[in-house]
Amino acid sequence: MTEPASPSDGNYWQNKIRVLDPATAVRLPGQVAPEVTAYIADALIVTVENEDEANRAIAAIDEAARRLRIRRIGPGPFDRDDSDPEHDRRAQILRAAAELKIPQVFPVFFAPQPDDDDADRPLTPVDAWVLLQELRAGGIQDGLDPKRAFGLDHVMTASAIFGSPFAVGNPFAVGNPFAVGNPFAVGNPFAVGNGATGSYGVPGQGGHGPAMLVMPAPQPGEVKNRPRVVVMDTGVGTHPWFLPPNEPVKRQLTLDNGVMVGVDVDLPESIETDPEDQGAFSDPMTGTLATHAGHGTFIAGLLRQICPEAVITVLRVMGANGVVPEDVLTTSIAALAVYQADRRNRHEDELIDALVLSLGYYSETPKDEVYTAGLLLLLVALADRGITTFAAAGNDSTTRKSYPAAFATQPPFGGPAMCPLVSVAALNPDRTVALFSNDGDWVTAHELGANVVSTAPITIQGGLSAVASIVDQANGRTRSTIDPDRYVGGFATWSGTSFAAPTRAGRFLAKLAAAPSPVDAKGRVEIVEELGKRFDPGL
Repeated sequence: MTEPASPSDGNYWQNKIRVLDPATAVRLPGQVAPEVTAYIADALIVTVENEDEANRAIAAIDEAARRLRIRRIGPGPFDRDDSDPEHDRRAQILRAAAELKIPQVFPVFFAPQPDDDDADRPLTPVDAWVLLQELRAGGIQDGLDPKRAFGLDHVMTASAIFGSPFAVGNPFAVGNPFAVGNPFAVGNPFAVGNGATGSYGVPGQGGHGPAMLVMPAPQPGEVKNRPRVVVMDTGVGTHPWFLPPNEPVKRQLTLDNGVMVGVDVDLPESIETDPEDQGAFSDPMTGTLATHAGHGTFIAGLLRQICPEAVITVLRVMGANGVVPEDVLTTSIAALAVYQADRRNRHEDELIDALVLSLGYYSETPKDEVYTAGLLLLLVALADRGITTFAAAGNDSTTRKSYPAAFATQPPFGGPAMCPLVSVAALNPDRTVALFSNDGDWVTAHELGANVVSTAPITIQGGLSAVASIVDQANGRTRSTIDPDRYVGGFATWSGTSFAAPTRAGRFLAKLAAAPSPVDAKGRVEIVEELGKRFDPGL
């Protein structure tokens, strides 16, 4: 299979991913060994306050890259480039964010730099981790702290129960390889005898499989204030609940300058790679569904069930394999901060109330949160503008911090005058904590997320077949067992903290909808605390 031509396909990043090995990672003198993480091999993320700092950061990068015989590629972060639509979109977002004093967070990409006398010889691939250590070795220069200004472009994965999106062939062959204590790490987690946690991969015990929900589409009631929620995920597919005459789910947000937030889902290449439709297959030769096909549609259905009054927008930022580089997410979050500022200035009735992020990554340094400064600062920018974020805690049965969820207990979050960030772990149907769920003192909420039922795109059908299927000769009707990957009925079961986060977000939105007047930041903190006392176990 050739490499996809567009970043709108989540598999585009597959060949760019490197896993940081603590045993072999380059380290500075006295530096402790890093922990396992995954990152884009040829990119770094830069976090600065303004364009002047950005120029100084680029100069420092160019000098460090020269010493390592690599080179920065592409135009400058603020430069328009009609030949590269994705860069051009990011540059416009950065400029709009700069005008609003929103932190500047952007990626820089690299390639090997051959000498003239060895132009035809094999080149060593770029390793952003080595470049990062080179930058940090110089210490604070020209007012730039390299620990805050430069970071890895981490690979984030969606938090639904499935195997590794980076496995070749069987997507259930290996669990998330980036977690410590991952119960899915050895062997097929869905095989008999693999342990209790693997049972969540079996349909009927929490696994992804077709289901039927015998209820009409939830309809919004009359409320004074309809809350608005944005989901950054795989997008949303075709489902009767989300089509007229029912309340539609939005698929796109546009800034006042015409720039899209997230993938432009109407482009031909985006339609061809749609994780909720044509791009739902990890292997078109066999019809194998990708691990996270339908993920965004499932989340939208949970929000609709709990708060029919909510105006839901599901933006596409990841592919059907559930993978999104950190720079793609940070660009989308910066754009959302700009969108919120646009609305506050011109359309206050369209302000966003909540963001759902059912994804995460593990940092290479558990006590060095400054390395994730860009993502944190942008989420703070959303909170400052009235948006409460609900983030999935992760599914690896570990206390290791997963970001962005772990920001929930890191200042400035947790204060009484700021919209909170809520880190959500998963509960079983009997309200015990799901065995797969991450947990720890950085988790601030527990919500139903195992074996839940929600919407599935009715256009998705995988290559598996029913165990038995015959045509009744007497009446021509087909009789069969359940087809395990055919979702034309429109509903499915699934498990993961991916679904605990929107469930808690839905309860939050329902409280906003019932409020007699708009709720300020302090009131939103009180709602989050009230929900914790009512729904979290042991409280």
